[in-house]
Amino acid sequence: MVKLLEYQGKEVLRGHGLPTPAGHVVRSVDQAIEAARAIGYPVVVKAQIYAGKRGKSGGIRTAHDEAELATVASGMLGSKICGHRVEVLLIEERVQADKEIYVGIVADPSLRMPVLLACEEGGIDIEEVAATRPEHLLKLPVDVLRGVYLHDALNLLQEAHGLSSRQKLEVARILERLYAAYRGHDCRLIEVNPLALTPDGTVALDTRVELDGDAMGRQTNIGVDRAEEAGDRSATLLEQIASTIDHDDHRGTVHFVQIDPDLSYIREHNLIPIGFDCVGAGVSLTMMDELVPLGFYPVNFCDSSGNPVGSKLYRITKVIFSQPGIEGYVFASCVSSQQLDNTARGIIKALKELYPETGGQPNIPTVLCFRGAWDEDALRLLHEHGIGEGRWVRVLGRHNTEREVALAFRALHEEWKQQSKEPNDATGA
Repeated sequence: MVKLLEYQGKEVLRGHGLPTPAGHVVRSVDQAIEAARAIGYPVVVKAQIYAGKRGKSGGIRTAHDEAELATVASGMLGSKICGHRVEVLLIEERVQADKEIYVGIVADPSLRMPVLLACEEGGIDIEEVAATRPEHLLKLPVDVLRGVYLHDALNLLQEAHGLSSRQKLEVARILERLYAAYRGHDCRLIEVNPLALTPDGTVALDTRVELDGDAMGRQTNIGVDRAEEAGDRSATLLEQIASTIDHDDHRGTVHFVQIDPDLSYIREHNLIPIGFDCVGAGVSLTMMDELVPLGFYPVNFCDSSGNPVGSKLYRITKVIFSQPGIEGYVFASCVSSQQLDNTARGIIKALKELYPETGGQPNIPTVLCFRGAWDEDALRLLHEHGIGEGRWVRVLGRHNTEREVALAFRALHEEWKQQSKEPNDATGA
């Protein structure tokens, strides 16, 4: 899943004919003032972050003149709202609404269908309405092979007794266009909350758009610079780099996310940061279960599986080793049909470029465990290239368990740590 910022979501809406307030994206107070002059006061100042409930946390404010705007914008920029640092603002015209409602489309996994949603209570948490007043939330499952027609949306709105016939027609047209945006951009969720009903028509005051991460290869025009695994925070530079590895190449996949990018959690809990890659999510979780109790904490999660080509392992290995502060690297494969000799080739090439002075032998504790198809070839390649004989490298095979991998890494790390403390040491880290 890939979430869009509000201004990105509104670009999607405008592309399908949905009206939005006049607005400008800014990154400084001066830009905000210039944008407001073009729009006219009062303006709404909105923090662009990957989090809901911004309004309740001070992330949506109104400015009535230039002095107030300067105060509001300077207060938001650089601050943290809902745990997210604000670096971008959206300056919009303030729209006066006769009524605010909610409309949306969400993929329902239980039905395996998208569902049209509408509610006369707009501008509030729709999850609260669904939980406490479910009868107020109108729903219509959609057959994707048939699509949505205007009369379908009108049928959905029959129970919206607070809307006039004209308003129902306007909202039905919005729903029809919203579904076109949903399908055209491979969305998992697209909602407008609130949709303002004004004397001049409808206006999408706010929107939330989430795309299917597996379809991002088709959505090249959106310009999203974040990885699907990053969740509600902005993607790190390394996550952005890693997210390009699978583009236009479906020979296996590489999923990478930094669990603790700034090492704040690790420092707080006095853990040891390490780089991490496994073949298979099950092995990843099992290896974490073995490593964490020993005091090690993977700063990243990485699953390189589905038989990726060597070039993908080469690129992701360089990404993992580029993480600052790591004191080791663990690679382990599950017993699968993945062609592990190609996996080894990718890792070898990356290590040789990262450590050219030692022929690819890392200067931090490194444990490589190959189990599965072509695992003996993988081990042979590591030794042929001299990496398997590295001072700080341990190579394990199909007879080693995850527990044994973790214990081997601990022993190697203790030796490495002790050697690095010795004076006049030329071979340690």
